[in-house]
Amino acid sequence: MAHCDAVTMEELKEQDKGFTVADRMARIPTSPHTTLIIFFVLMGWFAETIDLGGTSFLMPTIREYFQMDATTGGYYSSICFLGMFIGAIFAGRLADRFGRKKTIIVAMAVWGAAGFALVFSPNVYYLFAMRFILGLGLGGQFPVALSYLSEIVSTAERPKYMTLYQLMTPVGFAVAGVLTVLILPHFDWRGVYLAEALPALFIIGIIKVCPESPLWLEAKGRTKEANEICDKFEAEAIARHVALPEPTHIVRTDQKSSFRDLFSKKYLKVTILCFFIWFISMFSDYGLTTWLTTILMEKGFDVVQSTGFVTIGILGGIPAWFFATWSAKKFGRKKTFLIAGLCTSIFGIAYGASSTLFVLIVTGVLYQFGKYLNAMMLALYTPELYETSIRTTGNGLATSWGRLGSILGPIILAGVMTSFGAYTTMYIAAAMVIIPGLLVFLFGPETKGEEF
Repeated sequence: MAHCDAVTMEELKEQDKGFTVADRMARIPTSPHTTLIIFFVLMGWFAETIDLGGTSFLMPTIREYFQMDATTGGYYSSICFLGMFIGAIFAGRLADRFGRKKTIIVAMAVWGAAGFALVFSPNVYYLFAMRFILGLGLGGQFPVALSYLSEIVSTAERPKYMTLYQLMTPVGFAVAGVLTVLILPHFDWRGVYLAEALPALFIIGIIKVCPESPLWLEAKGRTKEANEICDKFEAEAIARHVALPEPTHIVRTDQKSSFRDLFSKKYLKVTILCFFIWFISMFSDYGLTTWLTTILMEKGFDVVQSTGFVTIGILGGIPAWFFATWSAKKFGRKKTFLIAGLCTSIFGIAYGASSTLFVLIVTGVLYQFGKYLNAMMLALYTPELYETSIRTTGNGLATSWGRLGSILGPIILAGVMTSFGAYTTMYIAAAMVIIPGLLVFLFGPETKGEEF
C-alpha cells in the first residue's frame, strides 16, 4: 500500500503542474483531517445557535427579573439581531482583507466573552449592551464560516456540508430548549446563560486544527503557504482514497475587489437577488417563529402543548438536510430553491388552517421541512455567487440583509396580527417564502458544480 501511495503521489505531482491551488482543492475529497476541520466549523455554528435561540426560551424569566414591559422585552429580543446586522457587514469585509480563520476566531471570542458577561448582568442597560456585543460576534461568524467551509470542501461534497451547516440551527435551538428546562429550575437564568456560553470554547479547536483557507491565501499572493496546505490535504486524501481525480483548470480573475464592487456590473444582479432572498426568508422565518406559539394558542392549545408542537416541527429539519444534499446535486440549486419555497408556502398555509391534532403535527413538520430546506439552500447558494476575493464581503452583506429581516419581521407581523388576526398572519408569512424560490428559479444563475 505504501508503494502504491508513493507512485500515486508522483503521478499527482505531474498532474498538478500548471494548475492552481484552487483547481486542486476543488477535487480533493475529505480525509480524517478535513473531517475534523469541518467538525469544528460546524460546532462553532452549533454553539452560536444555542446562544442565539436560548433567549427566546428565557424571555419570560428575563422580563420578570428585570421588570421589563412587553415593548422593552421586544427590544431586548431584537438588539441581538441589530448587532448581527452590523457584525455581518464588517466581518465579511475584514475576512476578505485579513483572512477567514482570524475573523472567525475574533468573532467567536467576541460573542463568547459577551455570553459569559451576560451571566453577571447587574441591570438592564448592561444586559442590553452585552446582548448587542454578542450579536456583533454572532453576525460576524456566520457568513465568514460559511465562506471558509465552502472553500475547504470539494465541489462534489459542498451540498452535503454546506447544508449540514444549517442543520445545526434546529439542533442548536432544540439543545437551548433542553438546557433551559434542565437548568432554569435549579440555577435561574444566569445558570442557563453560563451553560449556553460554554460551547464557545470550541474556539480552541478552530485555533489548533483549522488552517487558513488556501484559496484566500492564493488570492492574496501567498502561494507558498497555500500550496503547503493543499499538499497536506492531497497527501491525507490519497492515504484514504489511494488516488485523486485529475484537476480541471478554472478561469479566475486576479483583480482585487472592494465593497463597492458588489454593485458593479459583474455582481449587481446577484447582489440584488441576495437582498430579496435573504431579507424575505429571514423576515418570514423569525417573524413567524416569534408568534407561532401565540398562533397555536389561539387554536385552543395551552402554552405547553403549543411549545411542544413547535418543537416537534423542528424535526422537519432532518429530512430537509437529506433532501437538500440529494436534490442540489441531482436537480441543481434553482429547482431545489423553488421546491423549498413551494413546500414552505403550501404547508405553512395548511399549518395555519389545521384544526385536528394529527393534521397540525404533520403540516407543522412539513412546514419546518420547507423552511429549513430554504435556509440550507441560502447557505449553499450564496457563497457560490462570488469569487474568492470578494466572497465573504458578498456573503456578509447578504446575511446582514437577512438580519434586517429578522429585526423587522416580528415587529411588522405583530401589527398584522393585531389588525387581521393570527391566521392571516400565518398565511402571509408562509406564502412570502415562495418569492425567494421564484426569484432564484427565474433570475438566479445555476451554480450546480460551480468550482472556485
